[in-house]
Amino acid sequence: MVQHLKAALRIRMLAKRDALSKGEVQTLSQAIAERLFASERFKEAKTVAFYLPKGNEVDTTKMIERTLALGKEALVPVTDHQITFVRFSSFDDLIPGKFNILEPKTRVAPSKEPDLVVIPGVSFGLCMHRLGYGKGYYDRYLANSPAYRIGICYDFQVVEKLPTHENDERMDEIITDKRVITL
Repeated sequence: MVQHLKAALRIRMLAKRDALSKGEVQTLSQAIAERLFASERFKEAKTVAFYLPKGNEVDTTKMIERTLALGKEALVPVTDHQITFVRFSSFDDLIPGKFNILEPKTRVAPSKEPDLVVIPGVSFGLCMHRLGYGKGYYDRYLANSPAYRIGICYDFQVVEKLPTHENDERMDEIITDKRVITL
């Protein structure tokens, strides 16, 4: 039953997200970035893990550039059987990886594990859970990570309550183009 509810919500949210124009993606992503950079957790973090956007996901490219300009270490995922984070060096060093998501060709281990992980999602609930694409990569990574977790999404992707499974990991904070959600 939970899987059917998740699948229906995933379809609905992806359709809404896919309907955004490139201009809307950039405007909303900028609003999310400003809230992220104002976060005390971001300001304190030395090593920040991001994702590289696919399709109309919140665009993290300018966030990564700004993080590097602030002298912080930016990490991005490489996905095989699991997610591992490697140092981000250049947008020119990216190649399509699993699920056709860009990842670094040159894989340099980070100097340390991330203090903060910025996490994508198809939807987030006010219960602080996230709905991903259904493969469990981030949930498995987060289950073993002490990093602070910030989910980012467009405000329409936040729902009152998400159908959840016992392996679903919670966020510490959710940032949208309109608000910051914490427990």
